[in-house]
Amino acid sequence: MAKANWTWLVFMAGDNNLEGAGADDLKEMKQVGSSDHLNLLVQFDTERKGTTRYRVVKNRLTRLQHMPGVDTGDPKVLTDFINWGTQHFPADHCLVDIWNHGGGWENLPPDFDYASLRSPKPAVARNLKRLKRSIFRTTIDTIYARPKDSRSAAPRAIAIDTGSHDYLDNQELKAAVAKALPSGNKLDILGCDACLMNMLEIAYEMRGTADYMVGSEDSEPGAGWPYADVLASLAAQPTMSPADLSKAIVKSYGDWYAKNGDPVHDLSATQSAFDMGRIGPVVDAVDKLSLALIAEMAEVKGAIGLAKAGVQKFDYPEYVDLGDFANRLMRSLPGSCQSKTAAQGLVQKLGDGGSSDFVTANVTWGAADVRASGVSIYFPDANGYSPDYDDLDMSGDVAWAKMLKAFFAAL
Repeated sequence: MAKANWTWLVFMAGDNNLEGAGADDLKEMKQVGSSDHLNLLVQFDTERKGTTRYRVVKNRLTRLQHMPGVDTGDPKVLTDFINWGTQHFPADHCLVDIWNHGGGWENLPPDFDYASLRSPKPAVARNLKRLKRSIFRTTIDTIYARPKDSRSAAPRAIAIDTGSHDYLDNQELKAAVAKALPSGNKLDILGCDACLMNMLEIAYEMRGTADYMVGSEDSEPGAGWPYADVLASLAAQPTMSPADLSKAIVKSYGDWYAKNGDPVHDLSATQSAFDMGRIGPVVDAVDKLSLALIAEMAEVKGAIGLAKAGVQKFDYPEYVDLGDFANRLMRSLPGSCQSKTAAQGLVQKLGDGGSSDFVTANVTWGAADVRASGVSIYFPDANGYSPDYDDLDMSGDVAWAKMLKAFFAAL
């Protein structure tokens, strides 16, 4: 097969109450489908009919492979899909689209009720429309080893498989993608058609695996990505660069919800794109701000609390908008302190959607998310801090976790 411009791989984890939504999105994809320039490939894991790999073409699905149901929470399954897609359908560029429930960086608790994410009856799952998708098991043993009262209590994760009682945590997602790529190579775009994934912590975890990342700070509305619109843009310009495609996804998302969003049931939506090659200066700025706040904690703890109280929050209120938090700090910190200068530096590094910024595109729809700047960060209440946070790369390399603990101790 001749080399295409793009291979788009959709890892559709539908062994849960999203199976019907997966069928809906396949219908959207069929409106455009594959071409000589685009390979659109889907691995759809379901409750009822196992797992099928499709090449989506205009108005139909070409079934390429059928398997018994796979465990989408097993990193090997994602690695195998990426290997299969890129080897059999080579292209100049590759986008991997993780499609499922999502919940930011946090792990699911070991006693999570997977049945809560199953359809009432698998036979009718195909008829269920997509609900808001807020909510990755090899990490379960590690969590069980911790004292019960120190475990995360709330449901978080991505690629949740209710049949296997498994999910991908962020370290597993990173390992799965990295193992699928030749040494030193990266995906052109990592897409998360899932909730709450465009966090600085997740981007930092995935920094070595993709050049761009596209996803949402908040819970996605029921319709998720508008695949027909996004794919139509790519079909019209198949030579689109990764930078331009990531921006086009964000623009199509914003345009679709501006026209079709349901203000009663959906309330709001966000979508943003990251230039992962520019994450270093951002985390350096977060580190400098964290160290300055720690050094001046007695003087600035009130300003921190005030900024946290009013900051743009999302479906999980411990996930707060980083840009809005930094701007609020700038307004409330004393003018003479180093923390104010550090907050200004962070705002400058985040940028406002320019081509040289970390956040290269950002859209919001609905009044609830109007102050979302494109990237969120973890800032829980003092009694809600998860010990799992200490396991992330960012917690080891950046002083943000230390700042949170210093702030909690100062209260």
